Formats: sequence, structure tokens, C-alpha cells
Amino acid sequence: MSGIGDLSAAERNKRPIFDALAEWLAGARTVLEIGGGDGTHARYARQRLPHVRWQTSEAPAHLRRLTAALVDAHDDERLPPPLALDVRAAWPSAQYDAIYAANVAHIMSEEAVAALFAGAARRLTADGLLCLYGPFFDTEEVPGEGNLAFDRALRARDASMGIRRREALDALAADHGLRRIARLKMPSDNRLLIWRKDGANTC
Repeated sequence: MSGIGDLSAAERNKRPIFDALAEWLAGARTVLEIGGGDGTHARYARQRLPHVRWQTSEAPAHLRRLTAALVDAHDDERLPPPLALDVRAAWPSAQYDAIYAANVAHIMSEEAVAALFAGAARRLTADGLLCLYGPFFDTEEVPGEGNLAFDRALRARDASMGIRRREALDALAADHGLRRIARLKMPSDNRLLIWRKDGANTC
């Protein structure tokens, strides 16, 4: 799934995201990015996480854009060619230490979000991390006016879209052997949510 926004938005949020991710992914060797967009975060990952093999992916309809954006990096084994990935269909057979997605949950349908969690649980290694960045609603927090307006705009555009509730995502995660271990405040009323796969989970 491709995110809403432009290159400047990706440029603005890449530093705070990777400032937060660096500690959590210090021991990771392989990461799957869902919804790689224009490749901005993948390129930045090479700088901030040089020990990681960062596998990008995109929905089939948007794969050409991502592939073109990263064409000059295909000789770098840390940034292999992007994969076509519809989270509701077949996933790559590889296992990953972490799965990352920025600004995708709110432009996916609820069915696709559920498929994202199910697929992540299957493809993560034991103790692997699922990391989602973006706007989320939370019963423990008063929603910001910006996020409320954004949610209304999303649903007016497509009724299947909308900002997801953190509690609903936690429930989905628990159904698939994932436990949330972090909820980090980020700029512009965004959050970075991180779930860990139970090392005993074999789903």
C-alpha cells in the first residue's frame, strides 16, 4: 500500500522515526518494509542501519514507482530489488527479524490490516518485531484535531480507510501471538507502535 503524502513528508519524518527505531533494530539483520512508497525510508535505512538487509515491498499497482526510485541501489545487497506484496495474498517465503510500515494502516481496509498482522506473525522470526508508524487513536489519549480531521477526510475519500484504534490493533496482534512492547510519541501527533512475536509462537 502506498502512503498519502509527498517526498517532503517522508523526508520530514525519516529522522525521528529512525532515531526511535535504531535501538529496537540494533540486533536485526533482515527487515521487510511494507509500502515502501518512493524509497525514501529505505535509502535512509542504509545510512542509519548499515547492518540491516532492508527488503522493500509495495502493492503491485505501485511497485513500478518504487522500483524506479531504487534502480541505482540494486547493486547493494543491503537494499535488494523491491517485491510486489499485497498483504491479503501470498507473502514472501523468507523470515524477517522485523517488519516495518509507515503511514499504511490508515489507508488499508480493515481486512487488509488484519491480513498485515496475520502475515507478519507468519514471516517474523522468533522474538521478531512488527513496527508501525503513523496516526492512531487511543482511548488513553485525547485525539488531536488534526487527526480527527484527517480521519474524516480519509473516510470521505474511501469508507474502508480511516485512522485505526491502538486497542483494536493490540487485539489483532494478540490473536497472532504478537505482544505490544512500545508506544512511542512522535512528531505531528503520530506514534510508533512496536509488537514482539512470542518466541514460542509458530503460526
